[in-house]
Amino acid sequence: MTLERIKQASLMLFSIHGFDGTSLQTIAQQVGIQKPSIYTYFTSKDALYLELLHDSLTQELDFARQLTKIRSDGAFKEVLFQFLSSFIDRYESEPSVSYMLKTFLYPPQHLQAPIQDLRNHYIDELERILFTVFSKEPADQEFYISLANSGQYQVVVPLQRTKPYSPAESSFAFFMVHLQGLWVELLRSGAERAYVRLQRTWPLVSASV
Repeated sequence: MTLERIKQASLMLFSIHGFDGTSLQTIAQQVGIQKPSIYTYFTSKDALYLELLHDSLTQELDFARQLTKIRSDGAFKEVLFQFLSSFIDRYESEPSVSYMLKTFLYPPQHLQAPIQDLRNHYIDELERILFTVFSKEPADQEFYISLANSGQYQVVVPLQRTKPYSPAESSFAFFMVHLQGLWVELLRSGAERAYVRLQRTWPLVSASV
């Protein structure tokens, strides 16, 4: 199908060359179609770029859901380590992962606002999914409050606390900080160095959870 071919080619090119380094003409040549044919499916390069990000985030959330389903009472740390290491493995093998991380850290300037919205929605939903690994009970109702629905994502924001965070919430927050630090390491140093950093820091992270 032409639409899927356009998306696949665009994802590969954007993940390698970025937004500014990829033209619709280059995408069309890669697919083997004329440039005007792209406008049958997308109004602009901006629209194509944002739809690819939406698709990539949806795919990543599905991956997280599948991974947390294999959690057992005695193996949740293994699930967490697998989740972290999977980003390193898939960063080089799956264009959607490298595209997502590069877009998060280096968004096109004129698309910063919609990308930030998508990123926030992704992080909020990812936190809801991963928190189930830390606790069988739902997060404290003061930890998150659902305000609105936006597409496939649910907007979630922290409330001002009226009591201390639970151990599970504190451990979870530390894990999420480590995850996003790993994303930066991947982009700046590459997969090999990121994996070394994960191996060195995991004992501390593991002890905290």
